[in-house]
Amino acid sequence: MTKAEIRALKLAERAALSLQQQQQAAIAIAEHLWAQPEYLVAPAIHVYLPIRGEVDTQPIIERAWKEGKRVVVPVVLPGERELQHALYAEDMRLEVGQYGIPQPAECAFLGDRELAELGPLVLVPLVAFGGRLYRIGYGKGYYDRFLARVPFRRFGLAYALQYVEDFPVEPHDVPLDAVVTELGVVRR
Repeated sequence: MTKAEIRALKLAERAALSLQQQQQAAIAIAEHLWAQPEYLVAPAIHVYLPIRGEVDTQPIIERAWKEGKRVVVPVVLPGERELQHALYAEDMRLEVGQYGIPQPAECAFLGDRELAELGPLVLVPLVAFGGRLYRIGYGKGYYDRFLARVPFRRFGLAYALQYVEDFPVEPHDVPLDAVVTELGVVRR
């Protein structure tokens, strides 16, 4: 199957999950993540705000705040090809940004150097993933470009049903260090 065919199939399967299934999986995924050494030692997390049935990251964000970790979220600006990065605090109001992605209403963006100083564990959304821990996203390449230029640990968050045995990998694709599902953690 092509990436486009896999994307369509996995988006449909993800959309078929009930709200209860999504919520139960999100809690199990968060619990698996919280037990990982990379999470435990990370002073910050770079985490997406979910859209279109992606794994809910709110429990992860709230725990990170309670533990004193800094939380950074990606922001997509109209006409830009690179992700921007904004600190996200408990008192910030969210608004709907590009592609329907929630983002802080008023924020200052962090440069690569400022982001590197935070040393975040990057939590990545995905549509599908394979055994070699490459991911299929929505096809715009934002995360591949971001992950190719930063040295941070990168974990995908996914439902187990998003696993695909194999798919074509392209030169610009960047593998993850691990994928956390409700069933456990898959590592390279």
